[in-house]
Amino acid sequence: MLKPALALLALTSGVARHVAAAESVPDVLPISAAVFTADPSGDAAASFVFALNVDQQTGDLYLHMSAPAGNEWMGVGIGSDMKGAGMFIAYPSKNGTGMTLSTRVGYGHTEPSGQLGTCELSYADDLTDANTVSAGTNGTMTVDAVCHNATTWSGGSLPYADTTAKTAQPFIFAVGPSTNGHGSGHGPSPLRSNSLSAGLRRHVYYGHFTMDITNAVAANTSLAGIPLPNSDTTYTSTHSSAAIDAQADNDPAPAIHAFVMCLTFVIIFPLGALLLKLLHRVRLHAIVQTVGLVLVTMATAGGIVISTQYNRSRHFASAHQVLGILLFLALLGQLGLGIVHHRIFKKEQRPTLLGKIHRYLGPVAIAVGVINAPIGFVFAGNPHLCLPYVIVLVIVAVVFFGVRFCVQRRAARRPKVVGGMPGGGPAEGYQYPQFGSGGGGGNGGGNGNLGPPPAYGRSESYGSEDVPLRPYESQSSGLGEAQHPRTIV
Repeated sequence: MLKPALALLALTSGVARHVAAAESVPDVLPISAAVFTADPSGDAAASFVFALNVDQQTGDLYLHMSAPAGNEWMGVGIGSDMKGAGMFIAYPSKNGTGMTLSTRVGYGHTEPSGQLGTCELSYADDLTDANTVSAGTNGTMTVDAVCHNATTWSGGSLPYADTTAKTAQPFIFAVGPSTNGHGSGHGPSPLRSNSLSAGLRRHVYYGHFTMDITNAVAANTSLAGIPLPNSDTTYTSTHSSAAIDAQADNDPAPAIHAFVMCLTFVIIFPLGALLLKLLHRVRLHAIVQTVGLVLVTMATAGGIVISTQYNRSRHFASAHQVLGILLFLALLGQLGLGIVHHRIFKKEQRPTLLGKIHRYLGPVAIAVGVINAPIGFVFAGNPHLCLPYVIVLVIVAVVFFGVRFCVQRRAARRPKVVGGMPGGGPAEGYQYPQFGSGGGGGNGGGNGNLGPPPAYGRSESYGSEDVPLRPYESQSSGLGEAQHPRTIV
């Protein structure tokens, strides 16, 4: 009886010790991780966070990344520069509350493309707000994931083995433009997509940092995992440097391109056509239109450079780009037509077919340019600009057509003049009033039927067309012979 009792006591105490030992083990095993934080606004609640753990056994990357929800996207790249960097870019999913994590490769200072391994989002119970976008003033977008086959790519790699791991591995980071006003009619459409190749707008804040990878490596899979907050409920930098060369960024080129094109096609080109129509000043027309063509040339060059920076435009296959290139070529042809026609007209004083083409091609080019502007707004992700553009366009059109109507109406009320005299069309050069220019007629309407002036000369008959001269009478005798003027040789 004693032995079974002792055995039962030993078993009970053993179970108790096992339970106590189990209770002393933390729910989450400590994970080796490197953590980087940056506070662009100086507010820790609105900081950028990137935490990394590497499974040395499989090469999988466990990462946590978060940034203020007021930005369109957030991203980290493995490497010292965009060219050749392996990137992890996260942005809100289509429903606006979830997250999408896209892996890409950088090929220069352009929008990254391609794919770097595959990533799986993690929704473990110990992760707070995993892969969500929280609302509110201090809202945060957060992504927690494990990425496979993401340590080696074309142009770069992340050395993580014991013999190759770096204590100062270079990284880059960036956040996309602000979403304030997006989707409310007052700003660009917000980025919300489930696509791994969704288009990105240029970053507004970026920089560099380094990490000690030797302290971010887990020896095996059982010790690997997504890094958790290392300071209560927040992340603090550990085994990483502070932000290096971090700075705000802005790209005014798209706005300049749009402004110059709109200014040229809405105001400058129509003004040049109006000056020719109302003032008949060919030289002034040529000067204004040439200035417009120079501006269009500069804006077109800028548009081509901008197009090479984004995946959606680098192939020049969109309607806005195709119309823009064809329009630019048409304007160059319009310039050539105008020059050749003018030279022929000055030399031969006759209209030409080139002149007719020039006359009708100009308004067509202006109309196409005006239409292409809102197409460009939509293509650039700024459809909210279409409404103010249409308002300005209507105002300018009313002013131009109003000026043209008033000037033409005033010219129609002005009395016509023939040779400086009322009653006919405009005179070409100086006219002799007494003989007219063919514009009048009869005694009541001018002297247009009198023919050329009579010739001065000696005539024996007063019935000829010569005008007889009255004889000169001497004051002394009162008589005298008829005098004739000397014949002009």
